[in-house]
Amino acid sequence: MKTQAENIHLNQKRIVFLANMGAPDSEKEMKVFLKRMFNDKAILYAPDFVRAFASTFISNVRYKSSWKKYQLIGGSPLQNSMDKTAADLEQLLGADYAVSSVYSYSSPFLFDVVSELYAQGVRFFEIMSMYPQASYSTTGSVQTSLDQLKAKFHDIQFRFIEDYYDHPLFIDYWTQLIAEKIRQENCSNPYILFSSHAIPKSFIKRGDTYAQKMEKSAKLIAGALNLPYNLGYQSKIGPIEWTRPYTIDLLNELHSKGIEELIVVPLSFVNENLETRFDLDAELIPYAKNKLKIKKICRVEIPASDATLVKMFKGFIQK
Repeated sequence: MKTQAENIHLNQKRIVFLANMGAPDSEKEMKVFLKRMFNDKAILYAPDFVRAFASTFISNVRYKSSWKKYQLIGGSPLQNSMDKTAADLEQLLGADYAVSSVYSYSSPFLFDVVSELYAQGVRFFEIMSMYPQASYSTTGSVQTSLDQLKAKFHDIQFRFIEDYYDHPLFIDYWTQLIAEKIRQENCSNPYILFSSHAIPKSFIKRGDTYAQKMEKSAKLIAGALNLPYNLGYQSKIGPIEWTRPYTIDLLNELHSKGIEELIVVPLSFVNENLETRFDLDAELIPYAKNKLKIKKICRVEIPASDATLVKMFKGFIQK
């Protein structure tokens, strides 16, 4: 079986990677995923010895229950989406480019693939973040790998492309998807509930502008559609304080105000993943329908690949 690096033709002039945290495809990989994630300073801002202990403890305690969630959604759709987007981007860029997907916490690992290609003579890499709104904990996870590679290979060069939360094509991407969902659901008075992955409040205190970027994205998209909206945060873990308001709290509040047509938009993602398929589809939406009895609530699904998004990525690479 060929490695990711062996599948890349080095006669291509430019190497492009789409980068994400990744997703496990087995219970064993779930444990590795959690250990790598919580040992990353971008995720757990603590001394090395604290991260080493915490990552070992958390991965041992949580991997079975975490893997069950993936089983409930039939496995993560993230890697298929990443690969489809990479293939579409490569086709659009043309024969001078090789595009593939790499990850921080699951195989193929960004660090390993770049190291293999470096050994074959490649010195320049373009990294496309799959996180529209950069954060210490998302693009930061990619930056961790890039920093490690720079420390190991002193003549290596990267172009890291991030932060496209207010790009016109990113706004168009979401307005098209939302408008189509409204049409499909035959909504007469829709209200948009944007839901983004929460980050620890401590990151904001350290200067992370993630929440401000989310607010800008939501405002631009809702403005383009001329629809009312609100923005909440989901998928928090542990007892610490995370970015607020929480999506479920907003849902309860909107229901109490008599809003009965809700379009849930997973604003922080451009790939379907555990947080969309489980946290929203298996928990939030059923709660809204069965517990709150909201008449009409649905979620905008993220396409495996989207022409508008790929066009935007092409523009970034060729800039």
